[in-house]
Amino acid sequence: MGAMDRTTLYEGDFHAWSQDQARILRELGRAGLRLPNDLDLEHVAEEIEDLGNEQRFVVDGNLVQALIHLIKIVALPGDDAVRHWTKEANAFLDNAASRYRPSMRQAMDPAKLWARACRRATLDLEVDGHAVPALPRDLPLDVEALVDGTADARAVAAALARALHGDA
Repeated sequence: MGAMDRTTLYEGDFHAWSQDQARILRELGRAGLRLPNDLDLEHVAEEIEDLGNEQRFVVDGNLVQALIHLIKIVALPGDDAVRHWTKEANAFLDNAASRYRPSMRQAMDPAKLWARACRRATLDLEVDGHAVPALPRDLPLDVEALVDGTADARAVAAALARALHGDA
C-alpha cells in the first residue's frame, strides 16, 4: 500500500488505517532494526490501535442504545413513549451509520451487542413494572442493515416484532 493509499485510508476508514499502522509498527519492532531505546513501539502501536477501536466502540454504543429503544417499542407498542423511543432509535441508528466503516464489521460482536441491549432493556422495563417479552438469544436483525444509513426505527421495530413473535 502506497503513501497515497494510506492517506486515502486514513481519511476514509480511520479504523482500518489504525489497525494497519499498528501492524506496521509491530513488524518494525520485530525487524531487528536499530531504533532509539526510548521508542516504545509496542505501546505506540497499541495506542494507535486503540484509537481506531474507540471509533468502533462509538458505533457499538449507538447500536446498543438503538436496540434498547427498539425492544421497548416492541414490548410496549401502545405506550405514550413510543414516539420518543422511535426518534431516539433513529438518532442512534443515524449516529452509528455515520461513524461505521466496513473494516469494523470483522471486529464487531453482534451477539454481545444484542446481549447488552437485552439486559439493559429488560432492567428498564422491569424497573418500570412492565412485562419483558421473550427475547431471542441471537440478534434477529442484520447489523449491516442497521448501519447502512437507511434504517428507519419504525421498519426495524416492525421487523424485530415479527422476529420476536415468530413471524419472520
